[in-house]
Amino acid sequence: MKDLSLHILDIVENSIRAQATRVEISVVEDEERDVLELVIKDNGKGMEQEMASRVAQPFFTTKPGRRIGMGLALLAQATKEANGELEISSMPGGGTRIKATFRYSHPDRKPLGDIRVTLETLIAGNPKVDFIYEYRKGGELTRLDTREVVKR
Repeated sequence: MKDLSLHILDIVENSIRAQATRVEISVVEDEERDVLELVIKDNGKGMEQEMASRVAQPFFTTKPGRRIGMGLALLAQATKEANGELEISSMPGGGTRIKATFRYSHPDRKPLGDIRVTLETLIAGNPKVDFIYEYRKGGELTRLDTREVVKR
């Protein structure tokens, strides 16, 4: 994937398949600490620890009828290429949390991409899911919470 917004789209689609009704997306660009941090947290059905430890392996998938799972494997690769790491924590019935960190100044760090289009796609395509998006950079915070925007 050419940018991080496409990774976000892929991971959030996994969250929705896992029956999440709330997805929180956080992006922090901290040039002072030389870190870009991406966290996606959901309230979906979660996974056993054994499965959570395998989901970032190439070709592993939890999707019925599918043989290839590459989304998290590609994100793991992207973090390693930029001197970062991928952390996955999950609990059955307790949702899943994906945290990807990258060295901000690393020449191989992928750009954030068009996060606006990614969010528009997710929100328009999943009107029953609550999305909370936070973006932090240089002490500034941008926040979108669809619960505050949409009256159901």
